[in-house]
Amino acid sequence: MKTLLNTHSFTVRPSDCDPLGHMNVARYLDGCSDAGFNLQSAWTLTPQDIRDGRKLAFVVVNANSNFIRELHIGETVNIRSELLKIGGKSCQVCHHFMKGETEVFNSTFTLVLMNLQSRSAEPIPDDLRTAMQKAHA
Repeated sequence: MKTLLNTHSFTVRPSDCDPLGHMNVARYLDGCSDAGFNLQSAWTLTPQDIRDGRKLAFVVVNANSNFIRELHIGETVNIRSELLKIGGKSCQVCHHFMKGETEVFNSTFTLVLMNLQSRSAEPIPDDLRTAMQKAHA
């Protein structure tokens, strides 16, 4: 699973920055969240399907982040997301924040497929697993 999908982009705004003059930690996680929902859509779990259909969604249970280079007001960030592995009820993805071709941040998330009605982990259905693998082939 090597294909990185373009999952989100944004330009750093003044409100994204902290008193140190660089993008705040909260905005990095915001970007990961936006990329994560776009990634789920690429896997067939669209917001409508999550809310009104299957009522399944991947949720973050662990994150490991690496801050490589500061980001400042006006810089454009492209997020590329990578599926690292798929388990029975979980998967692992990495969101890479790119400024041009330079990686400035990455965060590896462990995700669990949650049934939104029972609020418990559920096995990844075969069709979803296939869609995930196909998106990253």
